Parts: sequence; C-alpha cells; structure tokens
Amino acid sequence: MIEPKKCIRSVKGYVPPMEGRRDKIRMDFNENTIGPSPKVMEKLRNLTPNMLSTYPEYDVAYDLFSKKFGVDKSRMLVTNGSDEAIRITYNTYISEGDKIVIPTPTFAIFNLEAALYGADVLKVPYNDDLSFPEKAVIESSKGARMTVVVTPNNPTGTSASTEAIGEIAKRAELVFVDEAYCEFNDTSAISLIDKYDNVIVAHTFSKAYGLAGLRIGLVFANENIISTLKKVISPYSVNTLAIECAMTALEDQEHMRSCVSEILKARDYIMSELRSLGFKVYDSDANFIICDLGKEHDKVVGILDSNNILIRDRTEGGILKNCIRLSAGTMEESTILINTLKNHYGAGK
Repeated sequence: MIEPKKCIRSVKGYVPPMEGRRDKIRMDFNENTIGPSPKVMEKLRNLTPNMLSTYPEYDVAYDLFSKKFGVDKSRMLVTNGSDEAIRITYNTYISEGDKIVIPTPTFAIFNLEAALYGADVLKVPYNDDLSFPEKAVIESSKGARMTVVVTPNNPTGTSASTEAIGEIAKRAELVFVDEAYCEFNDTSAISLIDKYDNVIVAHTFSKAYGLAGLRIGLVFANENIISTLKKVISPYSVNTLAIECAMTALEDQEHMRSCVSEILKARDYIMSELRSLGFKVYDSDANFIICDLGKEHDKVVGILDSNNILIRDRTEGGILKNCIRLSAGTMEESTILINTLKNHYGAGK
C-alpha cells in the first residue's frame, strides 16, 4: 500500500463531532442557532435551474462585498469558509522548517496545517486569565515566517488589540488574523491592510450570519497577496448557493445585528448564572464562554450529555484543565441549560 508523505504519517487529524446534532441543544460549535436571515431562505426558494447548471459567477458578489466592507475588490478573495483561507495561506507561504508563532490554545486547524507542511511551531501560551499574551507574541514574532492571531480567540474568547497586531506585523514576515467572531466584539483589523503589506485578515459567514452549512468566507489583504492566493485556490471553490446566500445575508444587516444582540444577551445571562452556581467563568468577547468546572467537571459534562445539551469539553491540562466551552444561542436554549444545572446544584455547589 502506498504511504503518504512523511510529514502526514504522524499527524493527528482534526475530527470534530459532526453527526446527530440537529435535534439537540447545540452549544458546541459556536453556531448561530437562531439561523440566517429569512431573506436567505427566500433566496434559496427562488434559485433557478440556470443558476445551478452554470459555474459560479463572483463579480456581483465582489461588488457588494467591496461596498459593504469598504475594501477594493483587488484586496479581497472569497473562500470556502475560513478553513480554506487558512489552508491556501499555508500552501502559498509555508515550507518545511519555517517558523510559525501560534498563541495557544487556539483553533486546532492552525497547528494541523503547520504539521502538514513540516513547519516549526513556536507555541506562546495565553495568560492565566486567558488574555492575549501580547508582549510575548510580539517578541516571539521576530524572524517568524508567520504569526497567527485569532481575535476573538477560540477557545479563550479574548481579543488582541489592533495596535498589538500592528507591532507583530513589524516583526513577522506574515500575520494571519482570523476574525471569525469579530461581529461579537465589533472590532476588525481590516484597516491594517492599508498600512502593512504582510497582513491577511479572514472573515466567515458561518457565525454571526448563520451560514455554517454553506461554507463561505472572505480574505482581505493587499493586492499582491490576493493575486498570489488566487494562483493557489480552486477557481470555483465557493458554490453558487453560498455566494447568493452570503450576498443576501450581508444585505440584511438588521437580522444579523438582531442575532448578535440576542446572542450576547444569552452569553451574559449564562455567565451570570453559572457564576451564581459557584463556577468560575472567564470574560468573553465572542459568542461563547469558557467555564472552569473544577472538581465538578466530569459530573457536569455527564449531566449535560444526558440532557442532549452539546458542549465542547476543552479540558486538556494547563490553563484549560477542567474547562468546557459553551456557545451562546437563544435565550430559550440558555434557560434550558441553566435550569438543567440548577436542578442538580440548586443555588450553588
């Protein structure tokens, strides 16, 4: 049997739990459980056979994206979710032995891609309070081929300042900024692409816009980076349904903002109630929270599982020992979560 490349043989794949989730309370993948704009559903109902039988066309979408984000079309690239943005960036710029700085813990795909390309990863741990290790990352970025900044970060929920990203850009050859959750802290580093020619900013429609199932994202960078990435990406990696629905979702800012408002309300409610039950909860800028369950970890995970409440168990030693990550959804879902725990813990542990 043919063997894969040497760098792939020992790589542990990213295998998230993907099946049998739709009839449960989904607090595990940071999805928008409210769902996309009703206008998106109407768009799907009105797609024509002609639209589906031809290859995707992107010009109209780029015109809209340019208008909405205030970025010239030459400085953006539509991708098959932000995952593809990450992969083509590694494919384009990372070679075996390159130094990559990755603040840790963070989205697992960054470490997986580094392993696939044989890069040397320097992991900079987040601070004990889960805040971004600004000084250490800036210092570590000297001479790095690439530094990764996820802001707000998954799973910590904490953000890096635009000023810090700028300082990193002065030291690393390339900075990849993943802003999958930027709608929840209303902050973006997109403006940095005007000042630095080595900054890539990735957005997604999977979270605030509720289009995780369609897989569509956007990359922002200077013209040279975008034109180079276009050499690597598949010319039709984003399908027609995703393009049409993303445009419709982006036009309905009122729905997106309404979702964000309810989700943040639910997040703050969950944080407050979990603290009243005696659990340690870290502050968050995103649509999810990290909760340290301490000695109650196994018990709580079991309770939630038996009640069909899906969460991500992030306990892995270090600063996330005994921690779970909880996505905020609707207030109804959040109330079910809290009432389930109150049935077992009452007013406190």
